Order: sequence, then C-alpha cells, then structure tokens
Amino acid sequence: MVGIDIVVLDGASAASLGVTVDVLDAANRIARQQLFSWRMLGPRKMARARGGISAATEPLHKARSRQLVVIPGLGAATKEEIVQRLALSDAETASLWLARAQSRGSVIAASCTGVFLLGRAGLLDGRHCTTTWWLITALSELYPQCRPNGDCMVTNDGDVWTGGASLAHIDLMLALVGRFGSAALADEVARRLIVDQRSSQARFVIPSHLASRDPLVRQVEIFVRGRLKDQISLEEIAEVVALSPRTLGRRLIHATGASPMRFVQKIRLDAALHFLQTTRKSLENIAEEVGFADQSALYRLILRHTGQTPSSLRSGRNGIAATGKFN
Repeated sequence: MVGIDIVVLDGASAASLGVTVDVLDAANRIARQQLFSWRMLGPRKMARARGGISAATEPLHKARSRQLVVIPGLGAATKEEIVQRLALSDAETASLWLARAQSRGSVIAASCTGVFLLGRAGLLDGRHCTTTWWLITALSELYPQCRPNGDCMVTNDGDVWTGGASLAHIDLMLALVGRFGSAALADEVARRLIVDQRSSQARFVIPSHLASRDPLVRQVEIFVRGRLKDQISLEEIAEVVALSPRTLGRRLIHATGASPMRFVQKIRLDAALHFLQTTRKSLENIAEEVGFADQSALYRLILRHTGQTPSSLRSGRNGIAATGKFN
C-alpha cells in the first residue's frame, strides 16, 4: 500500500483537493484493493479551502512524511498574491516540513501555485518543473535556479513532480497513479472519470493574454498578427521594437518563456486554430493565411500541439485536448 500525505493550507484549491481524493478513491475501487491510503495534514486542526470548504487535518509538525506527498494549489492568482501567501507562517512551516520529507526519500508532487511552495522549500533548484502557464515567468523570477516549462502539463524530475493550472491537478494525480500503481490503472481511472489525455498546456496558452501584461510583447504580437502571411525575421521584429535581436530575445523569454521566433509560431498557430473553429476555410487556405509554406507543415504542428487532426478539431469544437509538447 502506498501511503500519501495531502498537505492542505488555508485558501487551498478545493477543486484540486477534491480531485486528489477522487482519483485515489477511483484507483482503489477499480483495483478492488486498497492500493492507496491517504491522510490530510496541515499546520492547524482544520484547513479552510477556497469556497468555504473545510477539511480536518492532522498536525503537520508531528507527522513523519509518507511515501508520497501531494500539495494542491494555494489559491493565489498573481505573483503578488503568491508572494504574500508564501510570507505567512503556515507556508514557512510547510516548506520546512517538505524539505525534511524530501530528504527522507518522499516523492513530492504539487500543482499550480502549490509549486511555488516547493520553490520556497528549495526543492526546485536545478529541476525541470511547471506551473500554470501564465505564472511561469513569476516562478522563474522568484526561484531563478529552477528550470520551468510552461508548455508541459506535468513534469517529473527525480523525486519531484509538478503540474500546471488548477485542473491540471487531475493530470498530475493520474501520472502519480501510473507511477505508483500502473499505466493500465491510470488509463482506466481516466476513462472512468472521462479525462482526455493532455500532456501539454501549450494549447491553452493565449498569446494575447501574455501580450496584455507587457508592452513589448504587445508590440510584437500586433506586428506579427498584421503580417501573418509574411515570413518575418528576428531582425525585422527587433527593428520594429527598436531593440537589438539579442536584447529582444532576452526580454521576450523573460516575459513569455518563449524565444521571439517561437512566440511568432505560437501566434500563427493560435490564428490557425481560430480559423479552424470559426470558418469553413480549407487547411490549405488557412496555412496560407497564417504564413505556413504548405499545409502539411501546419497539419503536423496542429497534431503535435493538440493531439488531434484539424478535421477532428473542426468537428468537435468544444472538446479540444492538448496532448503534444510544443517544440
């Protein structure tokens, strides 16, 4: 039996907390045996999750960590809120406990803003990790020794697992069921819970959202969207924003996590997916509209990026699941 500690702090994501228990319970039911046992730990006797939901917790400081430790999202939405949340005494208590747990051999897993608690504990230094895509830059700013990837839904680096946005917690839990149970069990849990495979957040990254947060990124987006059909060079973009190519690259990576030309490709792909879902244009015409030399290149990118063919995306406009890593 795999023993699991669920560390719950005040303000934690109620959805992530519920997903943790639901996935583990489903795995036990499907396996028809108690493969996983869990307890909830917290700095106080009761943790108040978001939405007025409370959970009884055992004292964190008295508990010796089990084989797997899971941390749901903290319930913060911005870098400023995260910094304030991590400055509270319960976050300090939890981060010290997590560092000890990892040193004792526990596997540590967190999703969304819970990943920042791992950073506070020093568990992300030198490790590949992820968090919700719009906070990737904040993660790298607060913990510059980590190696974040905003495209991944779930990452694993040694004994540390991380997941993306709040509902990516289900992807994280399914990955852990696969790690501590079996791949077949994880697949069956996903089928029973009707979860599409989503190994990448890339489909959900909205260039305009990133642009709204930084004037330079907004300049680049406006320029690229105005010339989607054209082949644009790094030098052209740099000239438009009055920066050297090197400085432009450094600032775009800082703001978006992507190099200039990779960000251009994100914009082109975003436009292509929009055409697919809102028009009857052929893939050949869409490829021409967004600056791809041929439709086969666009087809391969869409397939890798979303895990679905263009025709299936068009026929099932509400059921898009990201399964490929944006490379």
